Amino acid sequence: MNFIDIFFLFYLFFFAGRRLNEYISHYETLSYDTKHVHASHNRAKRSVTKDPYVYLRFDAHGENFHIRLKRDVTTFSDNLVIDGSDGPVAVDTSHIYQGELLNVPKSHVFGSVIDGIFEGRILTGRESYYVENAKHYFPNSTHRDESGFHSVIYKESHVSDPYDDIRQGHGGGCGITDEISSWMDSIQNAAVDDETPAVPSAKIPAVEKPRESAQEEDSYWPPHRKYSKEANWRAESNVEDEKSHHEEAHERVRRATRPREENRNTCSLYIQTDPLIWRHIREGIADRAVNPKIKHDRSRRQEIDEKTREEILSLIAHHVTAVNYIYRNTKFDGRVEHRNIRFEVQRIKIDDDSACSESYNGESNPFCMENIDVDFTGGTLGLAWVASASGASGGICEKYKTYTETVGGLYQSTKRSLNTGIITFVNYNSRVPPKVSQLTLAHEIGHNFGSPHDYPQECRPGGLHGNYIMFASATSGDRPNNSKFSTCSIRNISNVLDAIEDTKKRNCFLASEGAFCGNKIVESGEECDCGFNDEECQDRCCYPRQIGERDLSLNATARGCTRRARTQCSPSQGPCCQSETCSFMPAHLGVKCKEETECSWSSMCNGTTPECPEPKPRDDKTKCNNGTQLCIAGECSGSICLLWNMTECFLTSSIIPNIDKRKLCELACQNGNDTGTCRSTSEFAQLFGLPDGGINLRPGSPCDNFQ
Repeated sequence: MNFIDIFFLFYLFFFAGRRLNEYISHYETLSYDTKHVHASHNRAKRSVTKDPYVYLRFDAHGENFHIRLKRDVTTFSDNLVIDGSDGPVAVDTSHIYQGELLNVPKSHVFGSVIDGIFEGRILTGRESYYVENAKHYFPNSTHRDESGFHSVIYKESHVSDPYDDIRQGHGGGCGITDEISSWMDSIQNAAVDDETPAVPSAKIPAVEKPRESAQEEDSYWPPHRKYSKEANWRAESNVEDEKSHHEEAHERVRRATRPREENRNTCSLYIQTDPLIWRHIREGIADRAVNPKIKHDRSRRQEIDEKTREEILSLIAHHVTAVNYIYRNTKFDGRVEHRNIRFEVQRIKIDDDSACSESYNGESNPFCMENIDVDFTGGTLGLAWVASASGASGGICEKYKTYTETVGGLYQSTKRSLNTGIITFVNYNSRVPPKVSQLTLAHEIGHNFGSPHDYPQECRPGGLHGNYIMFASATSGDRPNNSKFSTCSIRNISNVLDAIEDTKKRNCFLASEGAFCGNKIVESGEECDCGFNDEECQDRCCYPRQIGERDLSLNATARGCTRRARTQCSPSQGPCCQSETCSFMPAHLGVKCKEETECSWSSMCNGTTPECPEPKPRDDKTKCNNGTQLCIAGECSGSICLLWNMTECFLTSSIIPNIDKRKLCELACQNGNDTGTCRSTSEFAQLFGLPDGGINLRPGSPCDNFQ
């Protein structure tokens, strides 16, 4: 079976000054009752439980979060295999969850619960929040104990890249530079078309360079440079870019509408983590003394090892779920429609650090070699092989096979897996925030699926909407385009998926069942979803997936995930359905189903739908986000410049020579489209009653027109 290998590398934690770390400018702490959450988790993990949910409630950032979580059964395969350094290990995955915010339509929550502490991501529709265990940033427990908190929560918009300028000078965070791309191309075009089995080399062949000497190492991995226009055009040569826009439109009209064969939309992942991440996580757990009654014996070591694996699985699940959220919401429509592309982890290799000790006598682990980097040159965060619709090997579904290459003037044959990618969690000796590493993983898998870096200009627009996932340099992360694929990337990826569909490339995608009746999530084609069987279903308004004999005797045509006769709704459809009567919540009861926010009023059940009605927005131009933005159509998305009938603009070094670079990150406004009137808010702060120094751009915002 074929997999995409994603190697997760060691990450460090850093805390300095008043900031949470170099990347995160503002955070708040959480101190909810972890014992209650842990007990709820233990109840939910039992298969016979009457309540499979874990509920969590807290206040932060001026919002009330009421979370309902259910075990995630979609990220890991039913046949998941987890290998340790000494062979297969049994690991419980019941701590991995997905869910939603109660009374917040279209919200999504995913993460894990370990020892009663939730870690993960919360998407409200207006903002994205990250929740992490405070131990990551406060490794010494004294500060946490005195303050009484165990977690930190911060907004996506409070994450910025302090190394943006350095990164842009070194390829922008992705390792595919001109020189690297040239080396990778030479390998991809040197495949030997034979099926002769061979024993894999002890080296790490996929992505890693041949390591014969320091001199040869330099020749294979030259210094990073910015990804050039010519290299991007060359990388896109397998895509029919010579088509005119008219021809492309005509092609879309003629495109087949048949679904992919057998709904084969699931890509299996093989994920490997290295000994350094194991060591760091394990040392943190050991410092906290998992069970103080167990002192330095085998039982304690086993318990610490189990906790370490749990945390590594959580890290993997968070990233794969985040990537699924992006890919499943993208329509890769080439000649054939490719919808709902998703990833499922089928195998995991967790390397502990036992093989790295001097006393170890077993088979050597190449990850223990001193020349294996984890903090890459120039801010590189990841690297992956780029797929081609025809010709060159590499990328999605590529098999492990033989390639010939010249090393030191001599030909040699090497077995390689070119359907691989690599990301790191440490950069410039600092831990990379989840937001950055999750987008990096989506970016590198995008290479595996056939997309080079975004080019031409129309696919890297910058500006207020930002650049797309496959942009070579760092993005601000909070702009609308930052978590989307550009039309150029979609076209490239669609061509590769078409080639797979047409059997021009190997097809390793697996069939997906799509909507799953019985997971307590109402999906397409379901009226309701109360669970798997009568024992799990506590909803008198809905049939479970497995219908009992009594129900079948009363209604022989009963089907799972449909409402029972003479019912108006099911509580699984939304918060405005009465569970006792299976009817809409009457408006006269005044039941609040959604709390008010900075930009919207609270919402009440209206008696006509089980879903919570969309709340009425507050007046446009109401100040929000600490007075730095304005409400527009119920969302905190408007520029403060609108308050003075102006438009937001960039202060640029090209227009204002010798400008203090710090000024470039001040919010600026201009009259209409007249760029000559672009002025920092610091220049009219006193006139409009703004703070001294005006308003700085939000953390994570781009500066100098993305230059």
